[in-house]
Amino acid sequence: MGLMDIFGKSALSEKKIDKIAKLAANPFAQPDVRMKELQRLLNEGTPAAIKGALKRLAANASGGIADEDEKHWLEDALVDLGGPAVDPLRHFIRTETQLTYALSAYRRITGDAEAVRLFLETLQKYGPDDYRSGDSKVQLVLQLIDDLKDPRVLPALADFLLDHSDEVRWAVMDVVDKAADTALLTPEVQRTIAGKLGELVLDDGVGPRIQQRAADILATREWPMGGDKEELATFLADTFFLDKKRFVRRRAKVAKKD
Repeated sequence: MGLMDIFGKSALSEKKIDKIAKLAANPFAQPDVRMKELQRLLNEGTPAAIKGALKRLAANASGGIADEDEKHWLEDALVDLGGPAVDPLRHFIRTETQLTYALSAYRRITGDAEAVRLFLETLQKYGPDDYRSGDSKVQLVLQLIDDLKDPRVLPALADFLLDHSDEVRWAVMDVVDKAADTALLTPEVQRTIAGKLGELVLDDGVGPRIQQRAADILATREWPMGGDKEELATFLADTFFLDKKRFVRRRAKVAKKD
C-alpha cells in the first residue's frame, strides 16, 4: 500500500504514471518541473512508479550541469528507497543503455558481491558478438575495474578483448593493465588474456589503435602469446616483431643520420 492509500487517496494508475514519467524525463521541461514529477513517482514507491522515475536516467536534458545534478539526485533518492528500488534498477540495467547512475545506485544498495554478479550476468547476456550494445558494455566494464579482487571478474572479461567494439576492447585493456600493475592476474588468467591479445596483434582486420595497445601490453608485460602464426599484423611490422618463444618485442630504433 502506498502513502496515498493510507490517506484515502487512490494509487496512481498506470496511465498516470506513464504521463508523469514522460514529463519527468522531458529534456525541454524546466528542471523544477522534472524534479517535482520525479518526487511524485518516488513518493508513490510502487515498482511501476520507480520504473517510471528511472526513465529520467535514460534522457539527456538540455543544460549539462543541471542534467548531471538531477541524475545524481535521483541516484541518491533511489539509494534512500533501498529494497523497493532493487528490482526496477535490475530491469533498467538489463534493458537500457545509459547505465552509469543506475549501476552506481544498484551497487550502493546491494553491495559489491551482488553488483558484480548482476553486471557480469548482463555483460554475458550481450556477449562479445553483440555489436549494438557497445555503450552498455563499456559502462559495465568500467564499473568492474575496482572489483579485480573478485575472482569472477577477470576470467569473465577476457572474452571481451575480442568484442566487436573497439571501445569495449580498450576498456577491457584498461582493466588488464590495472590487474597487471596490482599483481591480481593468476597465471591461468594471464595466459588466457595473452592469447586473446595475441589474436588481436595477428589479425590484419583489427583497427590499428587496438593492435598498437595490445602489442604494447604484450611487449611491456613480457607475456608469451601462444599460437603458431609467425607474423604480426602488417601495421605492427615496423615497430614490433615476434621472437621464437612467442614474445612480442619492440624493434630497436634506428638512429637518424645527420
